[in-house]
Amino acid sequence: MFPKKSLICLGLILVVTMCVQSQIMTGGVKTVTNLQEVERELRMSLSKLEAGDGPHYKLRKVNKATRQVVAGSLTKIEADLEDSAGKVKPCKVSIWSRPWLPNGIEVTFECDGEPKVIRKHNA
Repeated sequence: MFPKKSLICLGLILVVTMCVQSQIMTGGVKTVTNLQEVERELRMSLSKLEAGDGPHYKLRKVNKATRQVVAGSLTKIEADLEDSAGKVKPCKVSIWSRPWLPNGIEVTFECDGEPKVIRKHNA
């Protein structure tokens, strides 16, 4: 009926199609619909960084977020953060989580009118 190579190719095409449809491919960026989960993750990082050398921000609102599985997970967040002077500003925050490493959580802040800040903390 079908040669063996054709069946193998067909099987591979079906597997790839199923992975793409279910969005489980490593490296694929997925929009986070549960923003409360992202809020908890960001608040935990802000709390740990505030206990150290900062930066000292308070979360006001998460506007949107994406998550990507890389070596660990990379969460990119657009949020409104309040600085220590009480000024609220839009920021892009990236949280790269590699909990198996010492200080394996790397948080990058890019806020309007401020230099980029990169800090690490433990999981």
